[in-house]
Amino acid sequence: MSVLKPRTRLVNFRLSEEEFDSLKTACQNSGARSLSDFARSAVLLSMERVEEGGVVRGEQSLGPLARLSRSVETLEGRIDQILSALGSEARANGHDPAHN
Repeated sequence: MSVLKPRTRLVNFRLSEEEFDSLKTACQNSGARSLSDFARSAVLLSMERVEEGGVVRGEQSLGPLARLSRSVETLEGRIDQILSALGSEARANGHDPAHN
């Protein structure tokens, strides 16, 4: 996939060890390609929430559509993880999941 708008700006911030460990775990659970990709998506999502009039801290302060969007994104990530795990298991057992 090519980037239509090259990313030329850099944002840098520091985290504690605990925050970094939490970031890595959240990144892995989301299925993001990298920490950078995950962090960028999280920041941009927070910006959208602010623009929609939601408050960044706490899901309960989000509007209904923003909460629904967040839930759908979470479900999509989990579905991708499950499909990936099922495909890996099928290949390990000698089955080709693409030819069912």
